[in-house]
Amino acid sequence: MASCPHVSRDWQAWISAMPGPDAKRTLHITGMVDMPTPGYSVKLVGGPADRMQPPGLRFQLEATPPDGMVTQVITSAEVNYSEPTPYPQVREIMISCGDRPLATITEVPVAQ
Repeated sequence: MASCPHVSRDWQAWISAMPGPDAKRTLHITGMVDMPTPGYSVKLVGGPADRMQPPGLRFQLEATPPDGMVTQVITSAEVNYSEPTPYPQVREIMISCGDRPLATITEVPVAQ
């Protein structure tokens, strides 16, 4: 069973398409998740895009619990994703943890 956050919030996404030598379009996603204890490592893993144009992208939040004993206190963790993207625009980003939806980001601006 996936370790999913109690609460997720403040999700944002944008595509950086700044010109310059060797410039590549880069998708950035940030957000906050509240985990059941300190020490979790969290990351977003890209999944499939739908076939619409511009596409919607799916991401899974992967959360790895800490080793050993830790204090049982809800702790905020920042989530950051930054990878090159082939898409000049994205319609929406859907973020899930396991089979549970966490967020849908419907505004994905392009910074040029």
